[in-house]
Amino acid sequence: MSSERKSIFVSCGQFSEDERSLGKRVAELVDECTPFAGYFAENQTTLETLTENVLRRLYESVGLIVIMHHRGTVETPTRTLTRASVWIEQEVAVATLMQQVLKRQLHVAFFVQRGIAIEGIRQQLLFNPTMEFVSSEEVITRLREILPAWKTPLYIGDEELRKLAESADLSIRVDNGHHANLTIEIENQSTMDALVRSIVLWSKGTRVCRPVTPPDGVIWKIPAGRQLPIQFMAKENVAQTLANIYEQGPPVGSYPRTFRAELVVELRCELSGIERTFKENCVVQVELLNRQITGIR
Repeated sequence: MSSERKSIFVSCGQFSEDERSLGKRVAELVDECTPFAGYFAENQTTLETLTENVLRRLYESVGLIVIMHHRGTVETPTRTLTRASVWIEQEVAVATLMQQVLKRQLHVAFFVQRGIAIEGIRQQLLFNPTMEFVSSEEVITRLREILPAWKTPLYIGDEELRKLAESADLSIRVDNGHHANLTIEIENQSTMDALVRSIVLWSKGTRVCRPVTPPDGVIWKIPAGRQLPIQFMAKENVAQTLANIYEQGPPVGSYPRTFRAELVVELRCELSGIERTFKENCVVQVELLNRQITGIR
């Protein structure tokens, strides 16, 4: 979504002047009653304009107003059906995909001219309530009651998600460790939950351990505004690797000789489907005798 005013997509028939007039009136009513802009696409004649002015605008909208008019009857072996516009049925299908698969929840107002049969994907939808109408004025009157409640979007758009993910901040520190085991504390200072996909440790530009991922059946999730520990087993002996990097030989006797080391903790995370990498420089103390690691605050 762009930073411009978000839109409500008006899906209305254009077969007659009355239908086109209703679509334009509804778009104006959206402007009047909501913080959004009403968008009513005129007839599209090329694939390019269809993609740009219908599909893209529908995908980027935060709401949908559907107005179905009669489009003739069809005889079946068991009954006679009155159908609506094929174009509008297709736009409803796209909106259904947005809501049920892409999880882009929409404000929806659904109007059906009396007598139109429920067919196709609409048989499986729960657009509630579906409102029947006879005249255009009924639609306008009902929308004047509905639209003032549409104050904010029901989902966050792609661009806004990216901005939130880019502004997210995770604070990382090393708590303690022993040989290849390590516990880190992660504070999620953002408004989005963070899923930690992998952990890598570095020191002096050298990789201390290869990427460590959550064990099967375990999710490393740091909820927004929370601080939680993650305990993991590295594929390498972290304490020994740090001793090698800092050229620390084995201790003599039982004296618990220690040294300090800089450790960079690198997290590959996912925030609402967007990947981010976070790095934090930490200082740890390594006890050579027991290969014990302690974070220095």
